[in-house]
Amino acid sequence: MAGNASSGLVDRLDGGLGDAIDDRVAEVLDDYIAEGRLDGRIRPRRSPAGFATIVAGGVAAVLLPWCLILAATLPGTYQASHWKLAWVGLDCATAVAAGLTAYFLHTRNSRAILTAMAAGTLLLADAWFDVSTAAPGFDHTLSIAEALLLELPLALCAFLLASRELRRASR
Repeated sequence: MAGNASSGLVDRLDGGLGDAIDDRVAEVLDDYIAEGRLDGRIRPRRSPAGFATIVAGGVAAVLLPWCLILAATLPGTYQASHWKLAWVGLDCATAVAAGLTAYFLHTRNSRAILTAMAAGTLLLADAWFDVSTAAPGFDHTLSIAEALLLELPLALCAFLLASRELRRASR
């Protein structure tokens, strides 16, 4: 009896329902052709990565000459109005990135890749600006020591961690 019920369903699908689906598909294709949306030509698929590549290349092409202009025109010294805010903000951002990385690693969340990359980048920026803005003498020596002993090794650890997590996530 079960065989008869299933064969009846197959007959209905092969018969009226199949014809109805074919008719509907034909109507939709006719509409596309009439509206000029389906002309038989194959178009290349546009990928977001292609657009991102163009934008990234454009940014690099604009920034490289801009760096030369800045190198030629910026003064050797400059008094900053919000010096504390800049340094506290950079260190707070680094702390937040490191804290989020710890949290995401603890919860086994793949977002740890992004936060570790951000933390590593912020540590590199911190080292760069510490060394390049330090006053001559003890301050400059201290900033070089901090960069070599703390910030650069921690940045390297963050990048290695992100790489490891990326490999783990892609398995």
